[in-house]
Amino acid sequence: MTERLKHDSLAKKILSNPIAAREFLSHYLPASCKSLLDLDTIKIEKESYVEENLKQKFSDLVFSIRTKNNQKAFVYALIEAEVSPKYWTAFKLWKYIFLLLERHQTKEKSKLPLVIPIVLYHGKTPFNVPRNLWELFSEPSLAKELMGEDYQLVDLYSMPDHEIKKKAHLGMMEYFMKHVHVRDILHLWEEFLENFKSSIVLDKEKGYIYIRSFLWYSDSKLPEDQQSVLEKIITEHLPSEDTEDIMRTIAQKYRDEGIRIGQEKGIRIGQEKGIQIGQEKGIRIGQEKGIQIGQEKGIRIGQEKGIRIGQEKGIQIGQEKGKLEGKLEGKEERNIEFAKSMLLRGYPIEDIISLTGLSPYRIKELV
Repeated sequence: MTERLKHDSLAKKILSNPIAAREFLSHYLPASCKSLLDLDTIKIEKESYVEENLKQKFSDLVFSIRTKNNQKAFVYALIEAEVSPKYWTAFKLWKYIFLLLERHQTKEKSKLPLVIPIVLYHGKTPFNVPRNLWELFSEPSLAKELMGEDYQLVDLYSMPDHEIKKKAHLGMMEYFMKHVHVRDILHLWEEFLENFKSSIVLDKEKGYIYIRSFLWYSDSKLPEDQQSVLEKIITEHLPSEDTEDIMRTIAQKYRDEGIRIGQEKGIRIGQEKGIQIGQEKGIRIGQEKGIQIGQEKGIRIGQEKGIRIGQEKGIQIGQEKGKLEGKLEGKEERNIEFAKSMLLRGYPIEDIISLTGLSPYRIKELV
């Protein structure tokens, strides 16, 4: 057995004893919380929170201690058996703290338990590495301010419309997002374009970044019989020379949406039109507007997933490499990237589920 593992085992063996643990924690717990805890209720938790590749570096001991009002607070003691200080110790401690807290995250609103990290160091050189997470950043004070205090909240719900309108180009985004939940999308567009007439010029200079995005979103919410009305509203408010370009945006959205509709309704349409699916020789799909599916890809698609059909507007699915990747899959990939970004920024998992639609299990796989 190596010297490192001997130190590790010795520390864990000693502090696994309730008497030794009580003495150690009674002496080293911060005075600010010691008076709140009932040290006679110390219990060693069996769960291990140390990652597999770190088990030879840390001896993790987790003690649960009840507070005097019978609620639970957790003391998380990580015993380091290394003979030299480790620069990333504070970072690792925070990782383990969040693993502990994650067990207590529920769908109901509740308070998280207290976690107190303790490191027992017995090396041969001074312990001269950062003692807290903020010291690991190039700007510790700013890091603590930005990540340790309240997060920045842009509350469009409580922001008056007249304040939003003052922001010109940025106001376009805020106004539309604030009112995007209304049922009458067409009315929202009319009000939006009326309120931001002067800002449309700014959006034009930036390539219509907002209007194109709003069109992409709005069109997915409108039934087909109202899409022409939206086109008319856009045409009436935008400069005539830009109408064709913006209409191409709508047309592209129709094509993209058509692919998705074709995938979702393909099997039903195929059955209605009497399409015979050839499992061994591929698929042949025919409908009134003549959808052709490349035979080489069609055979494999027919064997693996069955029928994929274009929609009434005449989508052609590629002949050699024409297997369409569903927009829903692309949306899930974007949501996964969005979820990863939110996790890195410390968003609660509950909020990430709400914004991305991903399952809790899928999000936990990303952690």
